[in-house]
Amino acid sequence: MPDSGGSAAFSRKAFNDLISFIAGWALLLDYIVTIAISAYSVSPYLSYFFPFLQFVAAKLGLTLLVIAFLYVINFRGAKHSTRLSMWLTGMTLITQFLIVVIGFIFLVHLPTFFSHLTIGGLDTIWSPSWPNFWRGVTMAMVAYTGVESMSQLSAEATRPGKTVPRAIMISMAVLLFMYVGTSTVALSAVTPEVLSTTYLENPIAGIVSALPLGANVLGPWVGLLAAVILIVAANAGLIGASRVSFNMGEYFQLPRFFYTLHKTRRTPVAALAFFAVLAGVVVVWSRGSLAFLADLYNFGAMLAFFCAHLSLILHRIRFPDMERPFKVKGNIRFKNAEIPVMAVIGAIATFSVWCMVLVTKPDGRNLGILWVAAGLVMYLIYRRSHHLPSIGNIEIAKVKVDDFEEVKVKKILLPTRGHLATDTVLVSAQLAKMYGAELVAVHIVEVPFLMPLSTTMLQKQTYSREVLDRVEAIAREQGVNIKTRMYTSRSVTRAILSMIEKEDFDLVVLGTRHYDHLGPVTEKIMKEAKCRVWVCRARQSGQEGGEPSLRESLYRQEEKD
Repeated sequence: MPDSGGSAAFSRKAFNDLISFIAGWALLLDYIVTIAISAYSVSPYLSYFFPFLQFVAAKLGLTLLVIAFLYVINFRGAKHSTRLSMWLTGMTLITQFLIVVIGFIFLVHLPTFFSHLTIGGLDTIWSPSWPNFWRGVTMAMVAYTGVESMSQLSAEATRPGKTVPRAIMISMAVLLFMYVGTSTVALSAVTPEVLSTTYLENPIAGIVSALPLGANVLGPWVGLLAAVILIVAANAGLIGASRVSFNMGEYFQLPRFFYTLHKTRRTPVAALAFFAVLAGVVVVWSRGSLAFLADLYNFGAMLAFFCAHLSLILHRIRFPDMERPFKVKGNIRFKNAEIPVMAVIGAIATFSVWCMVLVTKPDGRNLGILWVAAGLVMYLIYRRSHHLPSIGNIEIAKVKVDDFEEVKVKKILLPTRGHLATDTVLVSAQLAKMYGAELVAVHIVEVPFLMPLSTTMLQKQTYSREVLDRVEAIAREQGVNIKTRMYTSRSVTRAILSMIEKEDFDLVVLGTRHYDHLGPVTEKIMKEAKCRVWVCRARQSGQEGGEPSLRESLYRQEEKD
């Protein structure tokens, strides 16, 4: 399914837009907390170099700086962000691999390792009871932050049927090796009590401290690399949030500003800014409590993962004949459909963990329910305001327009003639604001052939200046800077065409009062101008704003006389 919406896209295909919104909104909570947790956890590792980072205020300050840095990187474009992530991830994986290998050589002691896995032990203070163990399972889900991000890249992959499943399988193998290897080394090197107290915020440092010469040799390097991989994880969260929100904005599940791209960078600048700010608010609100952040993450992640698994099962039932380039082995035949066993197990497991969060984690439960409720209110109001059904599916048709080029407007020419139509000025000002273009208003004083071109026509020039002053006032009222010019010429048409050619205007906005035809000046400019020409018909007398001003009426009367 070549779509970048993650669990929101899966649920949209299998259920409807409402269930899709709940899944996507929960996933966005997951990403927000991923950014917060990862960015906040950078400080404990860098405290090896900067001891003042052990204080909560300093940690929060650095967290906000990291989030701001990631926003700037992603604002500049995905290429810069991807290159940075690839380089940092490669260096970190090599370091983690070396730590696991060296740890197995010098630290691993299987009897010690298995003794530290005791549950319900009475002779140790660190052995958890079974209820506490299951609470810990919910906390452990935070280890999978960002693992769902790969599914969102299918929309950009050249061969998603092969490359995305291959990437998922490779990541599963790497994660399994790293998680099992790191946990085995850690529980052989130090006790669970020390890991959960002294090294709660930087567990890799606990492993390194037990290695030969670890604190002196590997300590600085691991502190730096651990901070780096956490920055990469926060970056993955920001990218994931912007992709999911952009997809939901496309389907009118979120306000359309989430679907807007920067004019030159082509990045979802509004979505990036929104989630960067929200992640900063969450981490400041938490005051650095990782338990609070983990509870909030687990609420959103388990709900989103449950929807994704359930959607996969229903999708197999509803569309059994759909071409699927990749299918995991181990399916159950149900009528004409093949139900993946792993999806069934995943749905049961994630729903169970989500229920445990509701029962055992009041912070995650309360804030999670508040997040979903606020989102649903926003979704229902937004859909109603656009006269769209809340339940159902909106189909987005991708229309290919041949030879399509985006309109680029840098300079707009507004000729003002023997009258002033306010509508034409307002349209020109709004276009200049929308495109960020330069707006130039010009009034041509036409000199008859019987008179020298240098003749001073005081009355017409005075009126021309009054017209231009009013044009400038209207434009500035709209928040647009405007340049005004007045020229004398034998022909209004030739003067305007000459300006267009010499100054490379991209657009000319002309006003007209006619319903059924264009004036000779307008027709000639439309035929001979080398740029776009838009014609704006002014409102007529009797319509709101259609009556001419007193000065305009007097001037037209003088012309008739």
